[in-house]
Amino acid sequence: MSRTYMTSVLGGVAMAALMAGQGLAADTIKIGVLMPMSGGGAAYGVPAVNGIKLAIDEINAAGGLNGKQLEFIVRDTQLKPDVATAAAKELIAKEGVKILVGAVSSGATAAVSELAKQEKVILFAPISKAISLTGDNLHPYIFQSSANTEIEGRQMAGAVAKLGGKKVCITGFDYAYSHDLYKAFKENLKDAEVTGEYHVKLGTTDYNALISQLMGDECDTVAGAIWGGGFISFVKQAEPFGLFANKKFVWGAEVGSTEMTANLKTSYPEGMIANAYDLWYFDGPESHKKYQAALAKLEGQTETNMYPIVTYVAMQFLSEAIRKAGSEEPDALIKALEGLTVETPLGPRTIDATTHRVNTGEFWGPIKAVEGSDVKRMSPPEYLD
Repeated sequence: MSRTYMTSVLGGVAMAALMAGQGLAADTIKIGVLMPMSGGGAAYGVPAVNGIKLAIDEINAAGGLNGKQLEFIVRDTQLKPDVATAAAKELIAKEGVKILVGAVSSGATAAVSELAKQEKVILFAPISKAISLTGDNLHPYIFQSSANTEIEGRQMAGAVAKLGGKKVCITGFDYAYSHDLYKAFKENLKDAEVTGEYHVKLGTTDYNALISQLMGDECDTVAGAIWGGGFISFVKQAEPFGLFANKKFVWGAEVGSTEMTANLKTSYPEGMIANAYDLWYFDGPESHKKYQAALAKLEGQTETNMYPIVTYVAMQFLSEAIRKAGSEEPDALIKALEGLTVETPLGPRTIDATTHRVNTGEFWGPIKAVEGSDVKRMSPPEYLD
């Protein structure tokens, strides 16, 4: 396990244990956090919890909200819809939580969303990208601040065009995120054809069959959306076969993040075009520098993780809505969240009052070796929305 992973895992798991075990006072506002804290999904869930901790620590240090302090309770979803739903039920029934943040897998988030609708509690989804969450399945209690699959699919298609790809094969996990993503991808793909689609089960660990399929396909470009520990395993298993030397690659699912590059180091495919919500080395506005300094202190490393930004921004929206509403009651929060704009470390973001989606973009660019470092970086990064 890399230093980046280890620092966040220790900090995040310790906080999860603390928040799960302590009593919550009556003068606090409780936030229920549903994240994968174990297994392959921990590479996403643990840094995401650190973003919530950072935001809540700052809010409480400034006096809290409406005379109350914020507290959060973490539950491990294990990337499973049934586990996530059971955890959400427990948070609502036993802890009295009226605000949920999570999850990671769009399948798990979709399941929790149905529960949130039934129980009339807020579900703020900062990571799950399936556009169906706030499309066909939109209801008043769900808000989605991730860069959704419609946006990501368009960006991936644009990256393929920049590479000059003419024949494209696609791969991803066989669930809502990938299917929504590639629907948008194909709608935006110009002057190129899809030669093959190769979806694998979420949680797959053996990628040899997929590697053989991609190598045997006539495509000149591969568009991918396998994420987290799955992406790491895929790269490590594919590298000895020379897959990355024979085709061009465009990959979504935030595999351009430090969580991925720091783990794979020199094994990361040179030149792969990838995306990320945040980059610690981005020379951005003063607000971004301030955020990065605080995150580096929390994580104990300069080369910070990416996923804290998405939950940090989620907490910015929720805290401002609680202030605005003067309450944490869900129906009051809905009115406060709709159309709300906040200043994030990467600029202003707004919740569309009709779709409940945030205008979130991402960094895109080729991942390249850096002189003097064994961890590759996006160079140059381009922010697209």
